[in-house]
Amino acid sequence: MTVSRRAALAAGVLGGAAALTAAGTTAAQAARRDTAPPNPPVAGESASRRTLRQQLNLAAAGDPSLARDAGGRCVVVAPAGVHVLKRPLVIGGNTTLRANGATFTSDVQVQPQTYQKDANQHSPYPTYPDSFVSVGVVNGREATLLINAVPEGCTGHQAAGHIRLEGGTWDPTSYFIRNATGDDRARATAAPPMNAITFEHTHDVELSGVTVRNVKWWHGVELNGVRTATVSDCRFEGWVEAPTAGLWHGEAVQLDLPTAGTTRGGAADNTPTTDVRIVGNYCGASTEFPGWGKLTGSHTGAPGAVHSDVWIERNLIENAKWDAIGPMNTSRVVIRENTIRSSWGGVYVKSISPNPNATVDIMGNDITLTEGSTRPAVGVNATNAQLPVSDVAVYANTVHGGTLGYSANVTFRREPQR
Repeated sequence: MTVSRRAALAAGVLGGAAALTAAGTTAAQAARRDTAPPNPPVAGESASRRTLRQQLNLAAAGDPSLARDAGGRCVVVAPAGVHVLKRPLVIGGNTTLRANGATFTSDVQVQPQTYQKDANQHSPYPTYPDSFVSVGVVNGREATLLINAVPEGCTGHQAAGHIRLEGGTWDPTSYFIRNATGDDRARATAAPPMNAITFEHTHDVELSGVTVRNVKWWHGVELNGVRTATVSDCRFEGWVEAPTAGLWHGEAVQLDLPTAGTTRGGAADNTPTTDVRIVGNYCGASTEFPGWGKLTGSHTGAPGAVHSDVWIERNLIENAKWDAIGPMNTSRVVIRENTIRSSWGGVYVKSISPNPNATVDIMGNDITLTEGSTRPAVGVNATNAQLPVSDVAVYANTVHGGTLGYSANVTFRREPQR
């Protein structure tokens, strides 16, 4: 049986709901869950991990004993060293987590899963049979190292926000594959597909100086139904390519919306992500694994749910396996002064069903594609006449290899660079 990301999340959410129903959960019990500390005790973790979770709980409650940063957020400092997490860290609102000198990796509960290789373009190595066994998380909600606190039934951007994450190395796979060799290491067979960092149904999020390393199949940072987020001066190093999905799914920073298959908490209400700045980051290979599919983009949509107001500026992307920057279903997007090196594709903006898109600016980027690439250096694609892309400006980009191309049903604010 193939288990996709959507299926894994649905299994976690629906499986948990079934267990609660069997136990006779009442509305009052559900309410107590929402008011309980976001980080319950986790059996088998060290004292330092227990203390860190307790400090995050105090911050979520606004405990007056904690120091505050310049933005008024409660400050929690993670101890230096390696932290093996048996459940994700949960960060509440009005909190800054400072993690410089700390490395986080995962040891969540997993189970064998059978996957099917898809027919999309993939890298020549490592190879996979048409059907293969790896693992997946037992609880889909735990497929991340860190997530914000999201109450049951939360909609829109209502989960507590004003959250900042500073520093740290976030590596979901290293503990699982610590003894692996050969193809099993290259495929990260013993590690589950998962994100490093996830924010959902929230607002006012900042990530600065964070290093994300060696993510298997999914994303470094997922912004899922988030309003106002900045990802700056971060490093995204190394990605284990998913043989089960196209390379356009391989965003280091993904803009997502909570659907029935992509929701870890709160309502599956299709809230889009808006007002995002992705600035001054590095995206490429690690010492062990190759580069990502993309630095950033999106591949989800729902009627009337369009990601918007996105600035992607002054990033360095190397060795991207698909389009280095690839927003889909995104309006009012600025892609400016990025450097793209040795990548299969450059900048590619596309409308997808069911929404048209508007107001796209692509300018001042320096793009060098891999020899033999079949992807454009710059492309804007409207899926069909019902899904146009309008108000587009493309100019002053420097291109080495690759073409600039525009489909039918794309209209321009000014004569485009060709």
